[in-house]
Amino acid sequence: MMAARNSAFTEKKDLHVGGLGANAQAGLATMADPRGRDTIRPAQRFLRQAREAMQSANGALRDNPWAALGLGAALGITVGYLLSRRS
Repeated sequence: MMAARNSAFTEKKDLHVGGLGANAQAGLATMADPRGRDTIRPAQRFLRQAREAMQSANGALRDNPWAALGLGAALGITVGYLLSRRS
C-alpha cells in the first residue's frame, strides 16, 4: 500500500516539475502582443512586487503577532458594526 502512495506522489511531482510546468513556461516566454509589445514583463514585475510585499507582511506578522491579532479584531468589529447599521 505504501509503494502505491509513493508512486502516485512521484508521478504527480514529475508531472508538475518536468511536464506541464516546462511547457507552460516555454509558452509564456514566447508570448508577445501582436503589435510587438512585450506583455509578460509588466506581469512579471507585478508578481515580483507582490511576492516581496507578501514576504515583508509575513515578516511583520512574525515579529508582532499580537498587534496583527488586535488589528484583525478591530477590523472585524468595525465591519460588523457598519453592516449591522446598514440593515
